[in-house]
Amino acid sequence: METRLPPGQKRILAKIRELGEPVLAVDLARALGISRQGVRAQLLALARKGLVALDARPRHGTLVRLTEAGRRAVGAALPVLGEIAAGQPVVAEGAVEAYAERLADLLPIEPGDFLLRVRGDSMVGIGIRPGDYVVVRPYAGEPPPGAVVVVLLPGEETATLKRFYREGEEVLLRSENPAYPELRFPAEAVRVQGEVVAHLGVLPRGLRPGA
Repeated sequence: METRLPPGQKRILAKIRELGEPVLAVDLARALGISRQGVRAQLLALARKGLVALDARPRHGTLVRLTEAGRRAVGAALPVLGEIAAGQPVVAEGAVEAYAERLADLLPIEPGDFLLRVRGDSMVGIGIRPGDYVVVRPYAGEPPPGAVVVVLLPGEETATLKRFYREGEEVLLRSENPAYPELRFPAEAVRVQGEVVAHLGVLPRGLRPGA
C-alpha cells in the first residue's frame, strides 16, 4: 500500500534526491529554507516510516540518505553504478553514484528538445539503429559541417536523418551506411529541422541471447 505523505515530507524527500546522497541535514535545512529543528522533526518522522536513513556523526552532523522505499515515494529511478570499460577492463564497483529519474539526468537535454524514433538503417555506422530514439534540438540557421541532422528533403513529406555538409551553393547529405548514396541538393531547397544531440538505443535482438 502506498504511503501517504504530508506535502512537507514529500518536499524533503524530493530535495534530498535533488541535492544528491548523502546530504547533511544542515545543508538540507538551508536548501529548504526552514530551521534545523524543523528539518530534524520531519526527518525523524520519515525515518520512522522507513523512507530515510539517518547517520548521526558528532563532528560532521547528520547524514541523510533515501531508502529504497523513499526513492519509490518520490518516483521510479534507475541507479547509476559508476562506469564500465569498453576498452581495457576496470574494477567494477557496486556503490550507487546517483539515481537517474529523467532523461535530462543523463543526457544534455534542454527545453524544446524532442524525441524521434528511427526508421531505417542509414545511420548504423554511428550506432543508430532502427527502433532507436534520437534527441533532436530545433535548429535555427545552418548546422556545423558533419552535424547529424533531421532534414526535410525537397519534394518529400517526411524527414530523414543524415550528416550535413555545405559545399558552395549545394548541400551534401551523407548516410553512415555505405549502402546509401550521398544526396546533393541546392542549399535553398533543404530544410533542416533540428540537430541530433543524443541517442537512445537497445541491444539488437541478434545480440541478445533468448530474444
